[in-house]
Amino acid sequence: MAAALLALSVHPMLTYPLSLAAFGRKHAPARLRAPDAPRPSLAICMCAYREQEVIAAKIERLIEIARAYGPATIHVYLDAPSDDTVAIAQRYADRIDLVIGTERTGKTYGMNLLVERSRSELLLFTDANVESEADVAIELSAPLADPTIGCTTAQLIYSNSRESPTSRLGSFYWALEEWIKRIESDRIGLVGCDGAMFMMRRSLHSPPPPYLIDDLYLSLQILASGSRIVSVDHVHVYERSATGADEEKRRKQRIACQALNVHRAMWPRLRRMRWLPLYAYVSHRPIKWFMPFFVAGAIIAGFVALGLAAGPLVAGIALLVAAILLVVGERAQIKPFSLISSALLSLFGVGQGVLESIFLKKTYAIWDPALSVRLETPPPTPEAQG
Repeated sequence: MAAALLALSVHPMLTYPLSLAAFGRKHAPARLRAPDAPRPSLAICMCAYREQEVIAAKIERLIEIARAYGPATIHVYLDAPSDDTVAIAQRYADRIDLVIGTERTGKTYGMNLLVERSRSELLLFTDANVESEADVAIELSAPLADPTIGCTTAQLIYSNSRESPTSRLGSFYWALEEWIKRIESDRIGLVGCDGAMFMMRRSLHSPPPPYLIDDLYLSLQILASGSRIVSVDHVHVYERSATGADEEKRRKQRIACQALNVHRAMWPRLRRMRWLPLYAYVSHRPIKWFMPFFVAGAIIAGFVALGLAAGPLVAGIALLVAAILLVVGERAQIKPFSLISSALLSLFGVGQGVLESIFLKKTYAIWDPALSVRLETPPPTPEAQG
């Protein structure tokens, strides 16, 4: 029992990508747009809430991106922030389409509104705390010359991997995710993408309900439509990982709840996909969301097996020693115990989010961003990335 549950636990991160690499057939390279060819019109859309530390630099970079791209407009929605975000953003009101909410309505509502206000062929979505180069829109738009591709996304790198055990673990997890995405991108296309920065065809955009998270909903719509989502691996964007274990746990809780809500809304369409995309979706998404329960079951089954083999006293002592090592390791920041403790707390957050989605019907349409993610840090050096 423990072995079976453990196998399910590691499947999304290990056996699934390996099976996809072994049996999935590689797509031919995307047909790129010629550098001197006219570019389709582009709307750059961003929502922000309480981003006073980063909003000026972000808008200035969006202006540089639009200038480098050519036929582009910038659309920014501020979700009634209570800090100085509005005052800072208003300095750029003559160069961007700035919409200021009078009450909090959430990111998805804001993105839908911005799309309605634009008239472009392509849509670029990004988060306020994400850093990028000025040529990012040019690079992301090039593969969309291939009519089989409906969406492109940049490779996200966490810029503070050495700041704490939690950020180190988050950076490792995301590097693993990016490895899986590269395999997916080559074989079937990505099974969803995150909202850091992605570009899609307007013709494939259907406004998500405001209570569902927009990035996963839109990308799964594209997957279900039969179009491919590809990762443009040489395009890097950067953001900070959460540094506190409790903060990361709450973030994972919200994301898991939002993701399962999208799954329930999209499942009637997704289940009609061909077998390989369906296998990829179930492996990379639902099984991963239920990983905390598989891990918990494997741990319980393991201690039960130990108790049956060596006696309840031995199993009890082993459980107590493991708990002490994790608690002391977390407080004293002793590796690997601090990393294991952070991982278990993150898994607990994911499990809590799943239960909130199933039993409480919680949506997290409105949430407060993690504070440690919003601190200003430069992109990592190549040495730091390694």
